[in-house]
Amino acid sequence: MQKLFPLLVGMCLIAACNPYFARSIFLNDPGVKVEKTMPLRQVKNGTTRPLSVSDNYNKSAIPDSLRYLLNKSRTVAFLVLKEDRLLCEWYAKGYSDSSLTNPFSVTKSIVSILTGVALKEGKIKSLEEPICNYYPPYRKEGLNTITFKDLLRMSSGVNYRDNLNPAGGTARIYYGNNIPKLINSFKVVKQPGTEFRYKNCDPEILTLALQNAVGMNMSDYASQKLWQPIGAAHPAEWSIDNPKNGVERSYCCFHTDARDLSRIGILYEHQGNWFGKQIVDTAYVKASLTPHNLPRENGKQQTHNGYLWWLRDVDGLGDFAADGLKGQYVCVIPSKHLIFVRLGKRDWLKHGQRFKAQKGNSFYSNMVRQVVKAWGS
Repeated sequence: MQKLFPLLVGMCLIAACNPYFARSIFLNDPGVKVEKTMPLRQVKNGTTRPLSVSDNYNKSAIPDSLRYLLNKSRTVAFLVLKEDRLLCEWYAKGYSDSSLTNPFSVTKSIVSILTGVALKEGKIKSLEEPICNYYPPYRKEGLNTITFKDLLRMSSGVNYRDNLNPAGGTARIYYGNNIPKLINSFKVVKQPGTEFRYKNCDPEILTLALQNAVGMNMSDYASQKLWQPIGAAHPAEWSIDNPKNGVERSYCCFHTDARDLSRIGILYEHQGNWFGKQIVDTAYVKASLTPHNLPRENGKQQTHNGYLWWLRDVDGLGDFAADGLKGQYVCVIPSKHLIFVRLGKRDWLKHGQRFKAQKGNSFYSNMVRQVVKAWGS
């Protein structure tokens, strides 16, 4: 106990100076339920456009092999659309088609869509435009060369790293209450646009510039330009860093339900067109879903990312997805006219698998194969 006492005192002192440290320890690994300890801002819906329902809706049982994946991974919501019609829908006990959950980094793809909308509206001139034109704190040497495209491709070159320790970057950005202060402390350590490195800060930097460009916070912009136009059935709740003049946590935390998330898949399967209304330009959607092929830190090309979308192309199917921590997926398989949404508590089946690379046989790949096998004919 005597040996532990200095450690406990040290942790208390750090927690007193850094609120995010205490929150990251006590709240620990975030779950999929809406985090009520954090302030939230509503993304308002408007007139609902109900999803079309297939004549074969839930008429065939979920195959045993797929049900095994759903149960073992503690899936809470799963649905499949074929040719834009709801074909299969399943929820765990305690969840329904109106249950809001945290899709984590699926939110990044929503920010990508909003960037495309701002470009279409002329709120930003070009993706090659430096963000410092809209975000004055980045008018510093090095930071002033970061463009919108750099942030969409996670190639800002700043000295932020995601890590899992309570005092690290992930805890600071997820549990902290002053995101701009953190963002403004960064320095460029790699020439922007030259190297891909997955980091939660890039969509957050993008958001700070974007909200100035459009003249409103991201929740209001998402309400007016996305959530209402696609006829979402329920308001979403977006986590912000503080209740007074908070900034959206745009790398995560756009709390919504599986049905409304499927609308994002429909929108992008149809190249940004929502039943006759062009919400995002087709050229932007195509660029979003094209691998940028930037080198990673190890020198190998990153062939599975576009503009904050994942492009895995399982078995040559041409699939793409908005993808979040613990296996939150909005997956589109255009070649089969299939979309599926999976929300759940983990993307591994056994303890010890969580952080192990599973090339070609990942949870996501298995989900794609199972969905195609069941409904792809």
